[in-house]
Amino acid sequence: MTLLVAFLLLSMPFSSIDVGICHLQDEYDFEVASNMHFSWHRSSVAWTGIEIRMWGYDYYWKDADELVNQSIKYGIKMLWTIAFTPWWCSSKPNASIYDEDYYTYPPKDMNAWYDFVRNIASRYKGKITAWEIWNEEDLSYFWKGSVEQYVELIKYAYMALKEVDENNIVVMGGLALANPGEGEYNPHFLEEFLALGGGKYVDVYAFHVYGNTLMQRYEYMKSTLQRFNESKPLWVTEFGASTCSHCYNEMQQAFIIMYDIIQFQKLGIEKAMIYELKDNPSEDEWDSHLGIFHADYSPKPVVFFLFFYLLLRNG
Repeated sequence: MTLLVAFLLLSMPFSSIDVGICHLQDEYDFEVASNMHFSWHRSSVAWTGIEIRMWGYDYYWKDADELVNQSIKYGIKMLWTIAFTPWWCSSKPNASIYDEDYYTYPPKDMNAWYDFVRNIASRYKGKITAWEIWNEEDLSYFWKGSVEQYVELIKYAYMALKEVDENNIVVMGGLALANPGEGEYNPHFLEEFLALGGGKYVDVYAFHVYGNTLMQRYEYMKSTLQRFNESKPLWVTEFGASTCSHCYNEMQQAFIIMYDIIQFQKLGIEKAMIYELKDNPSEDEWDSHLGIFHADYSPKPVVFFLFFYLLLRNG
């Protein structure tokens, strides 16, 4: 398996795709990512964690500012995901801060959403130019609104972002394109979005890839967009493979990630974000072992292949 991954790596072109990493959280994460030669990362602080309207604060920018400042310090460009409604603006009936899912409901006041998007875009103008609107909105686990409400959400975000800087890139929230086993999945979300005219408010379409699902998901995205005469760029804002005990072993993870990068280049994917930097050690679950590093930052095999690729690509 090691020789196979090495052969794939040596056969790769090095010029056509930006490969980034998800979930950089503190300065050491940024240092590790910088040493790996990542040029992009996908990270954010949720709307609900910034416009809190609690404890004497309207806005609490400290965590977001630190994230942006570290990004600038280490020279890693940022894709910021704007998502997740504060309790005070949630359309969930009788929402409170103690509810487990208030943040997954659409805002009850789109003007408040517009104001937040405009404020965060203004605060980080020139520092962040790529903005992803929500996350996996085809899953009710993350979006408990309708497709029509999502079109309205991205319309207001698009207007606010372009008002602040016409060069801001508006990325449709990365679609899950699969049933996660929790909540409802809408397999027709993209078609319904496009039929409602949502494409007017998108500069880039995005989807997520896990395990050996790339070609199936790419072909769906491409054929659906073509039916609606959409030819805008495609990004993969999450991809990876879990090394939990009942998932892939670490060499299989390395093969899948490096193979996907080759395919992204062939397919014309502009940017792809590996999910994620490091494991969560709390439990042996699929989503706790997606890291390219273990929780203690010891590297999995894929790190060595990625380092060589990124050094040639970005170093």
